Amino acid sequence: MKIGFDAFPLQKNPSGIGKYVINVIEEIIKNIPDADYFAYSNREVILSDYCNSKIKKRHFYNGLSGKMPGKVWLKFFAGKHIKNDNLDFFISTTGFFPALPSSVKRIVIIHDFNAKLVPETMGKMHYLTHLMYFEKDVTSADFVISNSLGTADKLFHYFKKKTDEIINPPVSTIYHQKSQNEIDEVLNKYKIKRDYILFVGNLEPRKNLTFVLNNFVELLEQKKINNVELIIVGLKGWNDTKIQVLLNKYSDNVKTMGYVSELDLPILYSGAKVFVFPSLYEGFGIPVRESLLSGTPVITSDIPELREAGNIALHSDMVTYIDSVDADGFKKSIIKYIDKKNVRKASVNPDISIKKLCDFLQSI
Repeated sequence: MKIGFDAFPLQKNPSGIGKYVINVIEEIIKNIPDADYFAYSNREVILSDYCNSKIKKRHFYNGLSGKMPGKVWLKFFAGKHIKNDNLDFFISTTGFFPALPSSVKRIVIIHDFNAKLVPETMGKMHYLTHLMYFEKDVTSADFVISNSLGTADKLFHYFKKKTDEIINPPVSTIYHQKSQNEIDEVLNKYKIKRDYILFVGNLEPRKNLTFVLNNFVELLEQKKINNVELIIVGLKGWNDTKIQVLLNKYSDNVKTMGYVSELDLPILYSGAKVFVFPSLYEGFGIPVRESLLSGTPVITSDIPELREAGNIALHSDMVTYIDSVDADGFKKSIIKYIDKKNVRKASVNPDISIKKLCDFLQSI
C-alpha cells in the first residue's frame, strides 16, 4: 500500500495545523506500519524523529519550484511526481488536491472555514484560492476528516458533505502541570520577573490580539491589575501592521517572544496566571487544550469549536467563555484570575482515535 500526503504544514517551527498533521500521520504509521509513505511539498519538509525514517520526502524546494506559492505548485506541478510513485491514497492536509489518477483514493482533512466566516482575516491570494478550489476539492473526497464537531457541522451546512471521522487535534504528553522549579528555571531563562498573562498564536487579525492588547493596557492604566505583564508567543502573521504598532507602543508591559521551543512552551503555560485566547474564529483551538493540560485557566471565545477544545476541563472555574468583542467581560475575567488563588487543576489528555480512517485505508 502506498499513501501520500501534501506536507506544506510540516516546516520548521510548525503551527497548530502542522502539529496536528504530523500527529495524525504518526498514528496512521503506527496502525499501518507496512505501508509506504510519501510527503510532497515545494518547501523543505521537516519531520518528527519518529517519522523521518518511515516517510520518503518528495520536496522540491530548489529552483523555480521553491519560489511558487504552495497551492500553485500542488495544483499544477505535484501531479507528475505523485503519478510516478503510483499511490493508492492521497491525503490532503490543507483541503486541496493535486491532479490525481482516478485510481487514487482521496482523503481530505478539514481544519476550518475561514473563507466563509472570516474572509477579511485572510490574504487576497489565500482567499481567492479557497474561492476557486476548496469546495470542489473537498466534495470530491472519498473520505473526510474534520478536526472538530463544529467543523463537521459547518462542512455539512456549507457543502452538504458529511464527515466520515472527527479527529480532534492531539496534544503532546509533554503538556502537563510543571513543578515550581521547572517554572522558575524557564522564567529566568526568558527574564520574566513578574506575574504574567499568556497569549499563544500567530500575530494575525483572526486571533483578535489588538483586542487583548488594548484591554490589558486599559486594566493597567486604571490600576485594576498591578505588576503584571502580557507574554505573547507566536510568529509574525498576515496583515499584522496594527498589531506591531501596539506592541511597540506597549513594550514596557508586553513581551513578545516569537517562536518558543516545544520543551519550554508547556512550562510557560504552567507558569501563567491565565491564558487568553479570544479568537474571532477557530476550527478547534489547540492552545486552549494545551493550557488546560498544563493546569492554567483559560479565557476564550464562546464559539462551539473553542468549547469543544475546552471540554476537557475538570472544573468549571478553569475556563471562562466570552464574546470575542465583549471588552468588559474580558477585563472582568482577567481580574478574576489575577486575584484568585488555587484555581489550577490539570486536565486529562484524551486519546486520539483514527479507527475509521484506518479501516478505510485497509478496506481497498
